[in-house]
Amino acid sequence: MKLFTARKTVLILIPLILVSFALGAFGQAKKDKNDDIFHDLEIFAKIMEKVKSYYVDEVDTHELMQNAIHEMLLQLDPHSQYLEGLDYEDLMVSTRGEFGGLGIFISFRDNYPTVISPIDDTPADKAGIRGGDQITEIEGMSTKGWRIDKAVGYLRGEPGSKVNFKISRPGQTDAIDYVIAREVINVKSVPYHGMFEGNTGYVKVSNFAKHTADELEAALNELEGEGMQRLVIDLRSNPGGLLQAATELSEMFLEKDKLLVYTKGRLPNSNRKFYSSNRSVHGGYPIVVMINGASASASEILAGALQDWDAALVVGQTSFGKGTVQTVFTLSETEAVKLTTAKYYTPSGRSIHKDHPKDSEVGTAIVTDGGSEEEMIPIETSTDPVDGEEGTPVAEKPEDDLPIFYTSNGRVVYGGGGITPDVEFEPREYTDLQRRLERDALAFSYVVDYFTDKGKDAKFTLDQKFVDGFFKFIDSRDFEYKKEDLTDENLEYVRNMLAREAASYRLGRQEAYRVVTEADPEFRKVMGMMNEAATLEAMFRYAEQHKSIQKASIK
Repeated sequence: MKLFTARKTVLILIPLILVSFALGAFGQAKKDKNDDIFHDLEIFAKIMEKVKSYYVDEVDTHELMQNAIHEMLLQLDPHSQYLEGLDYEDLMVSTRGEFGGLGIFISFRDNYPTVISPIDDTPADKAGIRGGDQITEIEGMSTKGWRIDKAVGYLRGEPGSKVNFKISRPGQTDAIDYVIAREVINVKSVPYHGMFEGNTGYVKVSNFAKHTADELEAALNELEGEGMQRLVIDLRSNPGGLLQAATELSEMFLEKDKLLVYTKGRLPNSNRKFYSSNRSVHGGYPIVVMINGASASASEILAGALQDWDAALVVGQTSFGKGTVQTVFTLSETEAVKLTTAKYYTPSGRSIHKDHPKDSEVGTAIVTDGGSEEEMIPIETSTDPVDGEEGTPVAEKPEDDLPIFYTSNGRVVYGGGGITPDVEFEPREYTDLQRRLERDALAFSYVVDYFTDKGKDAKFTLDQKFVDGFFKFIDSRDFEYKKEDLTDENLEYVRNMLAREAASYRLGRQEAYRVVTEADPEFRKVMGMMNEAATLEAMFRYAEQHKSIQKASIK
């Protein structure tokens, strides 16, 4: 993503220009003034001066201008944003994949920022920070009631600089003082990969950043070295990232000179095509790509490219539909404006973008001291549109009016925004009890208290006694539930939740990922499908049968 640096004169004018657009109705009285930016600037400046001088209460004019800029950009789309301070840093972190910090995952527990776990081989890990540690003070300030992003802002800083904070540790009466030097923390885009059932490789890709391709390459080489015969790529709840990373990942599975994605915008330089280059191609085994409603942007580019070229079967739920290109224009060292400048199209010509309400967001669940981490719980074929034109659908699907497109082998795929999976899974529904237990982090709290009392290395078995202890624990916390809530489904969820937290606390996040993946009902469906259909061609036939069964059930 190219960064554009503004001149000093532009730095002064841009905020005023942006604000004037937000209040630009003043220029509509006369047609010749409607396009006169300087007239709008003059009117806005006069209004601001009157407000500052005569308004009944003293006002923060800087805040007024910031609000006007944000509101103006909000009228464009949810992805065009004015970025300053921590927001700008977060953007740089997500694209560079590294930052200056301590290396901890933070959540919120009992009114304080609380460590979920340290990242391996980081300053926090080396200093002995543990899961369950509550950060009660940072730089002499009490953190009681702090928002997580505020704590992140104080913990993060220039590599080499030091941060002072206090920890309250379960089982210890006195607070522990820490002074730790920040280091460059590498945020992994591929937080977990592993083998299941002896021959199935699984790779979780959480975002698309500068080093994502290198991380995926290393993971694939390792899995192939262990005898992988089939692969699952999990893009669920992946909000996207760099276009370059999306194309680099796509070409890992496609031969040279395949169209991967193209963009189309208002300006000619926004119209670009991206083809695969001569990278090492991983293949010879069936691939399944998992997506859901929170898979967006670069995730959709990868899923769409592999689907259109019949290189993988896509399963799950229709993706988010964030098919727009954002260009970041830097305004100063700490400020930038991110503007939508083009839209993405898949090789078959499908527009990825789907219009969403302006307040739609792709959320994240756990925050690090420098970025965010995914939720762990969450016929004739024309594949190369001519001259960058939008692909023209050949027919329409009568059931839901989605336009039809065709893959390189003539399979039907649907447009209309987002990537529609070849095999649709019903999204997982969480019961009220499950949501409330996760919201209050009760399994995490129980595990921390349990191993604080028993010792981290104590012999552990997830038996009924351990589960019963959990219910006694939540009773002591006055957590309300009814006897009828203890269904088989909820009890199984509780066991899986406890297994996840115990694995995370005792063995680290890698083992926690394995526990979560093994218990994931959608992953189990994928494994069942792959056991039934051994080749990619057989999976495509499976998908067609699946669609036929769905249509019959609807009728």
